[in-house]
This record gives sequence, structure tokens and C-alpha cells, in this order.
Amino acid sequence: MPKTVYKHLFFDLDHTLWDFERNTNETLVELFETFDLRKIGVKSAEDLQQTFHRVNAELWELHDTRQISQEELRSRRFRQVLQVLGCPEDSSCDEWTDWYLANCPYKPHLLPGALELLEYLAPRYEMHIITNGFGEVQYIKMDSSGLTGYFKEVITSKRAGAKKPEPEMFQYAMTAAGCTACESLMIGDNPEADVAGALGVGMHAAYFRPRQSLYPEREATYQLSSLLELKQWL
Repeated sequence: MPKTVYKHLFFDLDHTLWDFERNTNETLVELFETFDLRKIGVKSAEDLQQTFHRVNAELWELHDTRQISQEELRSRRFRQVLQVLGCPEDSSCDEWTDWYLANCPYKPHLLPGALELLEYLAPRYEMHIITNGFGEVQYIKMDSSGLTGYFKEVITSKRAGAKKPEPEMFQYAMTAAGCTACESLMIGDNPEADVAGALGVGMHAAYFRPRQSLYPEREATYQLSSLLELKQWL
């Protein structure tokens, strides 16, 4: 495929640059030990991790499609984890939520190739973040992992008043960045929120789908199994 001349690159944050799985897994091990979750029937940190990721993905799907609010997602997450694990609901669930949110965003791990890719792209493009993640923690994640200096605009769903894949989210992002769809590329791991949303407003989209991804195949301008593959087109 011949190179297309882009001026602006829009990146998703979680699961695309910031290693949500690794950072969350580390935090959950610490939570399991800090609150001694064995005493309420959680057998291991691994059981907690596996169940949390499954429940979290389901709740985020409901959140992104406006079926539940941010507050409902946070309130339900650990309660639903305990339910799936067959453990009685614990009065400390809200405390665990607060502890998780106070610690996880400070984890620094990025996905393989993220910094190398950004170093390559930084002199060539204006780069921005566009995320459905909760606004108050996105800046902490970026600061903690060394991402902040690479990006001009950080577009959150709260700031835009819309969520990916809604067209209003992408239109707001392009207005904030001062660009048009024909000069923009979206890079993300979610086939609907990132890829379908971007294509729907006329942007090009790079679908980052690493081998361990649970998401299905989807048509996109570029297909990536690793972040560094993007260098061949940019």
C-alpha cells in the first residue's frame, strides 16, 4: 500500500499504548494481598485477575454504549467479580474500588514498541490521544508512563461530551486538533470504538490487533499485530 500523507495521528490509550493488562494485573496482586481476599473465598490472585478482566470488559461495553454510567461501572465492578467467583458480597467493595483507582494509574508499563514508535513519529506528526477512559486518571497514566510529552491534545469522552464510536467524539477531536479527516489516522485496538468510529467520519484507521487479542478481525486501512509495524506506512 502506498504511503498516505497524514498530518495528525490519534491514538487510543488503554490496550494500545498503556499496557492495561500488565498494569492492572500488578495492581490486583497488590490488592489481593493488601486486603487478604483469601479470607472471603477468593482462592488466588490469578482467579481475581482473570475474572476482573472478563467482568471489566463486559461493563466497559455497557458503559461505551451508554447503558451504564461511570459511577455504575465503578460500583458494580468488584461486586460482580465476587459474584462470578461465588464469594459473598463484601462491605469493603467500595474501598477496593477506591484503592484500585488510586494505585493502578500510576503503573508505568507500556506495550512493546510503544516508546520506539512514538520517538519515530514525534518529529513527523502532531499526535493526540482520544479515549473513552475516565478523564481524571488518563493524565496520571500518561505522566507515570512517560507519554505526556508526545501528545498535543488529550480528548476524553467527558471533554467531548461523546464516546467512541460516536461521530461527535471524532469530530470534536479533529476540531480540537485543527485538522480534517483526510489528513488524520486513528490507531486503536477496539474494532468498533476505534476503527469503525474513525472510518465512519472519513478518517483512516489502523487496527492494532496483537496475537493475544480477543477481538475479531475487521476491515481497516492498516492491520497491525505489533505497534512497530506502523512505521512501514508512516
